Amino acid sequence: MTKCFDTLVAEAKTAVPAISVREAHDLHSKGTAVFVDPRPTEAIASTTGLIPGAYNVGLDDLREGMLPPALKDRTTPIVTACQAGPMGALAAHALQMRGFTDVRYLSGGTQEWREAGHPTEAEVTSPFG
Repeated sequence: MTKCFDTLVAEAKTAVPAISVREAHDLHSKGTAVFVDPRPTEAIASTTGLIPGAYNVGLDDLREGMLPPALKDRTTPIVTACQAGPMGALAAHALQMRGFTDVRYLSGGTQEWREAGHPTEAEVTSPFG
């Protein structure tokens, strides 16, 4: 039986810790975490944009292990972010299932990131060159 989206998100949120916008911004400012946005490129440009420097890697790519070179080390601190949080939680869980040990998702997503006054970018480039 296939699980519905809400069930998958609930399971992911149970398995992976959330991070607040304040905590994520601190990591972003210090450059001590890699940020990943799993949304389709067109969804990023048409909604809240991408956190500056974040990698846009689709959820299916993350699940299949198609990862950018910045994610070679499984101990790299990673923050996943989507527009509101659910897809970010799924992405963080997918990375955790692939052996990443320091993964969190941005609670409230890029929507809350922007509401806190932090910048986003509309232009998305491939992390694979």
